[in-house]
Amino acid sequence: MKKILSSALVGAVGLVAVGCSTFAGTREIQLARTQLQSSADFLAQREYSKAVEYAQAALNADPSLAAAHNLLALVYLETKRYEKSETEFRKALELQPKYPEVLNNMGVLYNRLDKFQDAIGYFQKAIADENYLTPENAFTNMGYAYYRLGQNKQALDAHQKALDIAPLFCLASKNMADVYAKQRQYPKASEYYEKALSTCPLYQESHYKLGLVLMKMGQRKVARAELEKLVQRHKSGHYVERSNEVLKWLK
Repeated sequence: MKKILSSALVGAVGLVAVGCSTFAGTREIQLARTQLQSSADFLAQREYSKAVEYAQAALNADPSLAAAHNLLALVYLETKRYEKSETEFRKALELQPKYPEVLNNMGVLYNRLDKFQDAIGYFQKAIADENYLTPENAFTNMGYAYYRLGQNKQALDAHQKALDIAPLFCLASKNMADVYAKQRQYPKASEYYEKALSTCPLYQESHYKLGLVLMKMGQRKVARAELEKLVQRHKSGHYVERSNEVLKWLK
């Protein structure tokens, strides 16, 4: 089964038409966008070397295509080449300073580097852009940054704003549950883990954490059933291994 793409990759394929071309002619622009679409497709399939090849081909055809730098940066982000990722995001922003998807993605990069305060600044810039089509992504990522900083109220507020925009966004629901679990508000945490699973039933992390929360609420039988469901459905994976360990203790 394919892994779920990270939040940084959300909407990447749809960015092919973003950006203005200053130096390229019509033919070069069309070629660049065709190459960029191929790059985005390979990125979604996690064929990273091909994604880089086609993104660079797009830039050869149209050096002013900011979206190609964004895609290169996403490849480097997903393959943990963080310095290269930052360089490419900055190149994209030099070409197109008001590019909300890149601003969000730069924030994701800083989240991964544990530079949460810097990340929040980029998420705020993305959200402030009225042309940003998916602000729920930046709100969710910003909520995670606040969570890691221990600022739980701000984390809850940001995730709620994401859910106000996109009520079925399972990552925002899962993250909201994490904040409530950290505050030991287990019934609320359970509610949001279940909400995440109602939209994304294959979400292993939510199943596992729901099981833990149910245990802490004293519902051992229900918790065991939840963890057994995860193990039976997925067979393997990080959260399957952890669930098996917890199930041994529950028995």
